[in-house]
Amino acid sequence: MDIDSERYLVVDAQVHAWDGRPHNQAGPAGEQFVADLHHRHRMLDHSPRPMSADAFGQVTDRDLIGDVLGSGVDRAVLQPASFSDLFVLGFAPLSWHTELAGDRAAAGRLILCGEVDPAADRSRLRGIAAQVRRDDLRGLTVVPARRPEARLQLGAPWLRRVLSRAEQAGAPVVHIGVGPLVHPMPGAPEWAQAGVVESGTSERRPRWPSWAEPVRAGSALPVRARNTGPLPAGGFDATEISELASALPRVRFVLGAGSLPTDVLCRMARLSNVYVLLTELLVALRRYPVEAGRALGRLVAAFGPDRLMFGSGYPLVRPARLVREFVAHRYPDELGGEFPDLDADARRAVLGGTAARLYRLSAEVTAPRARRSSPMR
Repeated sequence: MDIDSERYLVVDAQVHAWDGRPHNQAGPAGEQFVADLHHRHRMLDHSPRPMSADAFGQVTDRDLIGDVLGSGVDRAVLQPASFSDLFVLGFAPLSWHTELAGDRAAAGRLILCGEVDPAADRSRLRGIAAQVRRDDLRGLTVVPARRPEARLQLGAPWLRRVLSRAEQAGAPVVHIGVGPLVHPMPGAPEWAQAGVVESGTSERRPRWPSWAEPVRAGSALPVRARNTGPLPAGGFDATEISELASALPRVRFVLGAGSLPTDVLCRMARLSNVYVLLTELLVALRRYPVEAGRALGRLVAAFGPDRLMFGSGYPLVRPARLVREFVAHRYPDELGGEFPDLDADARRAVLGGTAARLYRLSAEVTAPRARRSSPMR
């Protein structure tokens, strides 16, 4: 992407391609989950033309080409999340990502990751090394397979063996605390609350055609009002992360910036194989400039720019604006010069250099194009 006569390699390390349309929703919880995600999109994208509920419900190859790869992003990492209790065919399964990555219009610019749930039956993870080689997976995402609020248990010895085999097969990157969330994890910083639906409030549902009512998505009645808060993220134990990273020094662990308190993340900087994905933090810089700016400064000081990565969480936020805002970012006056502003080399590392190294990508900058192919489904 060219900004102010400077050319930057941009690797978006958190992109979601999902199918949350009504026919794929397993019940009211699936409908509510998609509606809450769309609410966050409207609050966070800061676009005069936010995506409609229908367009937001399914991310197609045309969306990825037009909004991500055609807007200055050179490579995009697709993060899977099945959430099989909420969605009949899976919300963002690897099988759908494989189809998207195989499209000629993507031209090999979509990076695939596998999905691992520590609570799932271990037999489901047999042959992980063969799957990594077959699908050219560059990493794994540790995420609950059934429901987003399930807590991740990372202490099982067999999980270490699975991650080690995947690393030996060519997928050395493990993402934890990276996923499409409608509510931050327990203990997350205040700035991570940006765009979250308040618990117990009623939100206006998306408008559906009259012929789709009253029976939709396996529900006897359409969802009209909220009785409970949004589904929370389950979270994980920071101690288990530290033990896992210490036991597997060849594996690179990428943690979401909003998945743990900033103090805890900074203490993990002593582990050289722990990295931070800045998605939630970059999104929050506009709404919480002081709090999020201080967190960014502390993470840069603790990890260095070579262990921080850019992510947009698309389609929650379209990446072009985030890239421009990050390049132009200056710490607010309220911080009183507590942190030095990032130089061009630091910005290049965060925007794409770190991710290109981790995922073994070419450092060549791709000329942006807005070509759109026909929808795949």
